[in-house]
Amino acid sequence: MNMKANNLFYFMRLLLWSNFYQVRSFFTYRLQSLIWFIYSGFTSLYALITITIIYNVSKGIAGWDYFQILALSSTITIFMNLIYTLVNPWSLVQEMRHGNLDTWLMRPYGIVTILLSTFGSFTSLAGVISGVAIFIYALYHVSFSVMSLFAFLLLFSLGSVAMVLFIVMLSILSYHLFRSANFTSKLLGVLSSAGSYPLVIYGPILAMVFTVALPIGIASYYPTETLFGRINPSLYLAIIFLEVVVTMVSYKAINVMMRHYTSGGG
Repeated sequence: MNMKANNLFYFMRLLLWSNFYQVRSFFTYRLQSLIWFIYSGFTSLYALITITIIYNVSKGIAGWDYFQILALSSTITIFMNLIYTLVNPWSLVQEMRHGNLDTWLMRPYGIVTILLSTFGSFTSLAGVISGVAIFIYALYHVSFSVMSLFAFLLLFSLGSVAMVLFIVMLSILSYHLFRSANFTSKLLGVLSSAGSYPLVIYGPILAMVFTVALPIGIASYYPTETLFGRINPSLYLAIIFLEVVVTMVSYKAINVMMRHYTSGGG
């Protein structure tokens, strides 16, 4: 227990320390930083506009009203921006290619702690904030219980941890295989689009793919279904089990691949 507490302390200390310098550097040019921050926040409104148009010109998606889809979409917006806030896959692979990661690996922190604390994009925090605002707006117009909200938060939190580690794992794998982050970046685009809508619309095969193989559903669709009381206890526990498995496998794979990491060396 003490070891886990110490790991969390070191992670938070490194995260705050690295972001302090990143924020200070970012705000050196105040007007430019303000424009970038506003831009990052407004990109989250794209999904809101798209969903509004869909529900204005059609009946929408069966079984989902406008605000329920909006809640689902904002959930994926929060998650995707959370990923980039913690670790930008493109930046991570670039640092590995140029050998800049080597300096960080000399520091007395764990591999995962370093990767999740030093290669994030501060501007993506604006996307997280705007996503939360849209989510709260959507919740104001739908009915849910306090228990379902807590169940949602648990499933979403565990799913986000699992998927962040999963994306980091794929980023490192992309470096080992291609020396590039193009694969992970394109995959994130696919997952972002797929996670914005109920998995049932993709059919049973793709729904299974987005649940198990590329499990974006554990961070968006299933938590949102839980919020609206559509997940039975057995399925809920199964999703939690899947989230734990994805977390453990991704964490182990990250450490194994980093033990075989070869610097790009510039």
